[in-house]
Amino acid sequence: MIYSFERSTKKPTGDILKSIKVSAASFSVFCEELCGDRPWNVSQYRAGEWLVDFLCLIPIHIAITKENRFVPLTDGVYSPDLEKSLLGADVNRIVDSLSFGWYESLFQSYMASKPVKVVTSMGEQSVGKSFALNHLEALIVALDFEGVHSIERSAQEDTLLVLFNTAISNLVLFRNNFALSRDITGLFQSFQSSSTVLDPKANPSLFQSTLVIIIKDVVDSDKVEITKEFSLKFQRIVQDEQEANFISRLHAGKLNIIPWPVIESKEFYKLFPAVKKRLDQQAITHRAAGEFLHMMKTLMAKLKANDWGAMSQTMASHRAQLISTLMSNALAFGLAEIDPEREPLKNLDTDSPVELPDTPYQLFIAGGGAEQAASRERTLTVLRTAWDQHESRPYAPEQEWIEGLSNHLENIVNLRIAHVREWLDQNLSRFQAGHTSIDELRRNFENA
Repeated sequence: MIYSFERSTKKPTGDILKSIKVSAASFSVFCEELCGDRPWNVSQYRAGEWLVDFLCLIPIHIAITKENRFVPLTDGVYSPDLEKSLLGADVNRIVDSLSFGWYESLFQSYMASKPVKVVTSMGEQSVGKSFALNHLEALIVALDFEGVHSIERSAQEDTLLVLFNTAISNLVLFRNNFALSRDITGLFQSFQSSSTVLDPKANPSLFQSTLVIIIKDVVDSDKVEITKEFSLKFQRIVQDEQEANFISRLHAGKLNIIPWPVIESKEFYKLFPAVKKRLDQQAITHRAAGEFLHMMKTLMAKLKANDWGAMSQTMASHRAQLISTLMSNALAFGLAEIDPEREPLKNLDTDSPVELPDTPYQLFIAGGGAEQAASRERTLTVLRTAWDQHESRPYAPEQEWIEGLSNHLENIVNLRIAHVREWLDQNLSRFQAGHTSIDELRRNFENA
């Protein structure tokens, strides 16, 4: 059976499949072995890792283009009602409306602190883009785009998809059928058009990918000549467009051309490790999965809202707005949420709790949120009675007792302030100084 599989698929499997044992047993014998005291000779997996691996095998649709617009989907579904509710919405509101189904918790919790690399497969229709992605199993995020130059999409819709793809990816795989598509200039017109929309200099965290041109179905005798032909054509694009060429603007001048063998040959599969190695060599631009999720949602929201300003400014504004909504609870309780469940203050990019000591007591914040029902006097009474010397007032000098109480209250407040300040620092550190929304948030905290 193993030999037949290797012969029919021509996949190089090495010795991996040779260790597989195939056996048959009657149901009674199987039950005896299963229920007996003998150890099971079966594969074992961690339940959480197995579940995550299983979920990552299920793709989710994240966006479509429609009527020359970029339309993000929520949990893989297009909702006309949601689209209607977002008419005229600003980018921050659109970001908050986006969700990626089961991947949401993977990025925000399970893998929140892990760095992310993104590989994208593009090309004309029916050139094996999805097939290529399925053989790069070690990738954290793989984006598969519908073929460019589709008769179902306009040139502007192609441009929006290419812009999203090149902005967020670390490696862009563009598969091309050299026997049918020798017109490179026309084929990459959507790339050239998208290169003028967002300024790479104003968005240093974007456009850091290498463009890998995969020329499919090339026999050994044609490899050198085909590679030379495509190299000259791309050089001509650079010469014609000069500094505005898409290779320099969208991919920082990084381009590889790979002639790929025909699918029925063993050599077809041997190049996948080389592509994986090229991805490993790419610099990490998404330091944490939570950070990547925030960036991807923001980029999608900006494309939807036709906002072509700097990404850093938009992301800083959204982060400041989110922190502001949590600030009252943070100062009053030392928590991000108290209802329906208590949520600690966390680094929103890594999902790691802010590990600093804090008081368990609620503080009174003037003009606090609706969650804060206790009055100022009642809060002060609770804090005073928590002092281990609060009953010693009749037996101690008044001034000494008041100074002791003041020190007790000051220590409680200082613990809370230090905790919240560290929470702010962790969540704002990746944003450069000078963002108006970030500066205003810090001023509000200092004046609270």
